[in-house]
Amino acid sequence: PLYSSAASDVYKRQVLSTPLVGVPVVGYTDTFIGIGAFDTEIEANACLKYIKTKFARTMLGTLKATQHNPRETWANVPMQDFTSESDINWDAPISEIDKQLYSKYRLSDEEIQFIEQNVKSMA
Repeated sequence: PLYSSAASDVYKRQVLSTPLVGVPVVGYTDTFIGIGAFDTEIEANACLKYIKTKFARTMLGTLKATQHNPRETWANVPMQDFTSESDINWDAPISEIDKQLYSKYRLSDEEIQFIEQNVKSMA
């Protein structure tokens, strides 16, 4: 399973502040983590939706034990195709994208229930 007996306490805390899509030629400090460079704004917004899913944030939470968020904490968050060729419909609402991800990664009903009950939605 995705969790241990104490995991629900871990997932009740915020594992990620509100992500955003940056604009070209604007830099950022090490306080922020860059997720990727995209060819289109559509792909960047698809990635933004993915990062906001309960699924992605749960997977992030499996390795994120402190407020620090280095690249290594993202190791369990599966890479996705954010193009129109993706097996995920990125035009769907985030809650529907979560359902697609649960199916894609064959999560059990118990795992889905845990995520849905313990991870807050992110607008």
